[in-house]
Amino acid sequence: MFNLGFSSDNLLYYQAMKEIKASELRREVPAGIDLPEGKVRVLESHHAANFEMERGVWPFHKICWVAVGRGSLESNAGCAPIARNDFLLLPADWSHRFVDNPREPLTLVILCISKSYLGVVASSQAAQLWCHALEAYPVGAPVCARSAFHLNALIEQFRLALREQNNRSMGWEIALAAVADQLLISLGRGYFEASAKHDNSNFQAVEDAIEYIRAQPYERLQIGDMAERCHLSPRRFTDLFKQQTGRTFSQYLNEERIRYACRRLDETGHILYACHESGFNDLAYFYRVFGKTMGMTPGQYLCLP
Repeated sequence: MFNLGFSSDNLLYYQAMKEIKASELRREVPAGIDLPEGKVRVLESHHAANFEMERGVWPFHKICWVAVGRGSLESNAGCAPIARNDFLLLPADWSHRFVDNPREPLTLVILCISKSYLGVVASSQAAQLWCHALEAYPVGAPVCARSAFHLNALIEQFRLALREQNNRSMGWEIALAAVADQLLISLGRGYFEASAKHDNSNFQAVEDAIEYIRAQPYERLQIGDMAERCHLSPRRFTDLFKQQTGRTFSQYLNEERIRYACRRLDETGHILYACHESGFNDLAYFYRVFGKTMGMTPGQYLCLP
């Protein structure tokens, strides 16, 4: 009989080795980054307790996520406290430096966007979104997600960027650009707010989930996933959802899908196509929900003047 377990001495040894390895990954000085013209890169910076950074300027734009810790951002605008799950918009050639709280050193994930990336024709709207964001939020002041629902989506974008850059599979640079564009869209659509205005309520998180369903009802939306994005249990999410809509999650989702299906029927005149486009995988179920919601069949709807 083989003993595959570890003795207490072995466990202590491996724990010590892991702590040493982790300490080696923490930075005492800022990391450099190679950012080609017209490209996007992501930088993950784990700070040691004695991290030191001089005030400087960088020739590219930054969108920063404070993943861990707390500290401050020093700039010509003053000294702004920053903490976990804050976000920062830092334009190119803008003087600043990060100062860590030595008891809670920072881990920053920074999306670096070259100035020329925002200047190419394909990204002209991205440039407009970036300018809009800099006008909407004071430069150097932390912003945060509007609610827990949007926070999870924003964090996943940064994690996706890290995975793509680390794996470097085919198309990874396009994927990084897509993350940058998505974050800029989120800024333009008001998914961020000034930290002082942040609404940490469960009510706002569910409200944002409802808004998301209205915007893309055709996606494969599961109540468990939506609850998790709101940092709520499925039961609590269900209760709040019904309080705010007067309907269960499935009722509301089906009604929004039928609303979208009507739009696709108007645009295409094709029942099967509209069924699948609106998120229904079963035509018979689509007919049943359509009839219950609209009081008629899809064919009768198409015959309306």
